[in-house]
Amino acid sequence: MPDTEITMETLEKYGVLSESATGWTKELRLVSWNGRTPRYDLREWAPGDRKCSRGITMTLKEIEELRELLVETELPEYEDADLGGQGYMDDEALPEMREGGAKKKAS
Repeated sequence: MPDTEITMETLEKYGVLSESATGWTKELRLVSWNGRTPRYDLREWAPGDRKCSRGITMTLKEIEELRELLVETELPEYEDADLGGQGYMDDEALPEMREGGAKKKAS
């Protein structure tokens, strides 16, 4: 199977969520991959956009659902200062997450 060139066009950069010591940034963007319909894109980018990591793409409906989940969900607090940004949750939060994730608040 021949190598297929992947093309991308960044239509909008919404912001940087974090930056590593090597300069890679985790960003939310609106990107068109291979000339397709633009999607919201969350991934890490090397300085100058010369490389990117694997990431996730979402439709407008999916990003709206994610936003709603984040607003409605009380996320457990945790510290990641010594974890290299891995974001592992504290011991108290882990059992709840193992039992089915964050629970939606009753309305």
